[in-house]
Amino acid sequence: MVWKCWASEAISFIRSNHFFALVVFGLSFKSETKIELEFLKQDLRIKFHSDRMRDLILKRSQVPREKLGSEARRLLAASLAECMCSTLLFLLKWAGVDSEGFKATAETITSKDEKGRLCVDSINLTVHLDILEDVETSKKIQRVESLLKRGCLISRSLERGIRVRYSLAK
Repeated sequence: MVWKCWASEAISFIRSNHFFALVVFGLSFKSETKIELEFLKQDLRIKFHSDRMRDLILKRSQVPREKLGSEARRLLAASLAECMCSTLLFLLKWAGVDSEGFKATAETITSKDEKGRLCVDSINLTVHLDILEDVETSKKIQRVESLLKRGCLISRSLERGIRVRYSLAK
């Protein structure tokens, strides 16, 4: 079975019925995550400060100059894919669907904005599920798919637009 998601079609989970008890009971949730990026001669180190993720080194010094430049798009696509697939895993377990696994592919499409600057126009995510489908499982998968189309944290955030603030400190 193949499932496709376009980030622009994501709908907020918060608008759903009872999915998040935090919303239903009026509790609020706000968290912050911080990464650090460090310039090492020509390479870049991204420090995640996480027990589950190792720091990432972008080896810019070992790549010809003409091949540099797609790292940020790849990281954005990876972030969306990880978030949507984590949501998918949760929903499959919730629905009682046994899966042998899956494989996801995320493709970023770039174009130019109204001022002629390059930007990410869309991200296409395709997930290939490895499941045995029978009538009961097909119904469960349809329910999972309808819930998954509501999005995840990253897809909802991209869809609504993320405020970006930056400053240069000396």
